[in-house]
Parts: sequence; C-alpha cells; structure tokens
Amino acid sequence: MERSRRADAVVFGFDFQVNAAIVIFLENVKKVKSLRLEGNYEDIELELDNGKYILAQAKSVEKASDDFSNVRNNMKKALTSLSDASKKTSAESLIVVTNSPNPFNDDSSKSVFYGHTHRMYKSLPKSAKELVDSYLKDIPNSLDKDRLMIQVIPFETDDDNERYKVIMQCINDFIGEINPNIPGIGRRLLDVWHWQVFDNGGKHDSAIKLNKKDIIWPILVMITELSRCDDKFLSQFDEGVYEEVSYRYAELINNHCENCEFFIKVLSSFNAFKQSFNSRDVVNSYINEKWCSVADEYFSEIEDYEIKEAITKIVMYQIIKQRFAIDRVKEGTNL
Repeated sequence: MERSRRADAVVFGFDFQVNAAIVIFLENVKKVKSLRLEGNYEDIELELDNGKYILAQAKSVEKASDDFSNVRNNMKKALTSLSDASKKTSAESLIVVTNSPNPFNDDSSKSVFYGHTHRMYKSLPKSAKELVDSYLKDIPNSLDKDRLMIQVIPFETDDDNERYKVIMQCINDFIGEINPNIPGIGRRLLDVWHWQVFDNGGKHDSAIKLNKKDIIWPILVMITELSRCDDKFLSQFDEGVYEEVSYRYAELINNHCENCEFFIKVLSSFNAFKQSFNSRDVVNSYINEKWCSVADEYFSEIEDYEIKEAITKIVMYQIIKQRFAIDRVKEGTNL
C-alpha cells in the first residue's frame, strides 16, 4: 500500500510538472524557442529567443488544500536547486511553481496566494521574504532574488475538470488571443499536449524537449483538418478516392507537413502567384497549376495517382482557405 501511494505521488508530481510547463510556456509563448522537462538545469526549462532561460522548479502536494507539512522543506529544496541552476546558465526568470495555496505554511502570507498567482520576491509579504532569505543565507552565491517568482497553480483532486481547471483557463485565454475559430479546441489541445509529453516521457531519454513549432503544430493541423473543408470543393473527387483520403488524411498531414514549413511554403507561393493572376478563381487556378510539384516534394511515396492528387489538392486548399487563421496563430506565437 505504501509503495502504491508513493507511485501515485510520483505520477501526480509528473502530471503537475507537465501542466505547469504548459502554463508557463503559454505565458511566455512569444519569446520561447523550446520547452524542456527534466533538462540539464531544472524540472522545467524554457529556452528563449535571446539565448536566456526561464527555469522552474515544480513542487506539488497531492492534498494541497490542507497538507502543509512539507511545503517549507519543498520551498527550501526548490530555492537551493534554482540557485545551483542559475550558476550554470543565464536565467531571465527563476520560478518556484507549486499547487499549494500556502507555500510557506505561514498564516501571515497565505492570503496573497489565493487562486492562480504570480508573486515576485519584492512583492512577497515580509514574513515570506524572511523565510526565503533564511533558506538562501547558507547558499554561496545564491540566486538573484530580483528574478525570483513564486507561482501557484491550483491543481488537485481526481476530477479532471477540477484538476485541470486553471490549465484549461490558460489555454482558453491563449486560444482567445489567436482566435483560430474552432469550437472546443481548448480541450482537444490539452489532450494533444498531454499525449505529446507523456508519450515522450515513456522514452529512454528522460529529458523531454519540444521546439515551439512542435507544440504549436497541432493547432495548425486542427485548423486545416478535413472536416472543415467545403463540400463543394470535395465534390470534384470520386467517392472511393474521398473515402481513402478521409482514412489517411490526418496521418499524411502529420507525417509529411510537420514543423510548419510546408504551410509557410504553400502560402508564400500562393501569395506570389496571386500577384500576377487577375481572376476571381485564383485559388483553384493556383492549386491546379502547382499541385504536381507540391505532391512530388511532400507526397512522393503515395503510389496511387488519384489519391496523391486528391490529398495534395485538399491540403493546399485548406491551407489557403484558412490562411488568415494560420497568420493569426503565427503572429500570436511569434512563430
């Protein structure tokens, strides 16, 4: 029973770490280059475009609302780890991220940590500052307190809606900013991001690294998925061809168009074509003229000519049709 509880605690801790990483990523999405869990320096590492890092120590408590027995010890360990990490690399921000609403087990400061909170060291109550100072005093060349943040993300219970409530709110706020116009995309994204990280977590390399393009790519896939394609455009294809395309579409677009370059290349080519083509039917004209070269570059292994033609034309059509939504994603994430 004791081993089972320990195993459950490890799973819960990793779950919190993954979701804390998602939140911190989204809060800094425009300047993030990559996200890494269990990296060279910390539990959560965000490499930024300027070459610096956001480093975070994740400390979770299974019964966060009423178990404060180890939060001070957790805080001390986290500050020690962040101090060590800040000596190894250039950190823009140092974060202790926890789900405890009373991370210092201190009646004088607990009221400031209600809900999802971000507290820089300078904004902490006096009693909390004194505790931080006491933990750092014995660490030679300890961390720069001006870069230290205590972040609380509510995360508790076995009910998914309650456990992931704040994470979903952060995702929905992000979705609201980029406005891809897809109902229910927030929950779907959370599931995909969980799968991405947990799937990688099962590999032999314990470090999980995802570039920003890896994380944002599922949004572009959802924007251009087959179910959003116009029936009028699809009606040009034989029913048998369409059935085969329906079966293979998601796998093909994921395997052959990943890392966003395909989308960018098609849109750039279309924009250049549009400048020299004076017709209301510019989209279909572009697709009919260019699909062969696109197919040769991205779908050359598809042997059946009809399937290759259909999948290429549909993907190109979806990219062009959804180009404004794709642009909003690119601009909103600085992709």
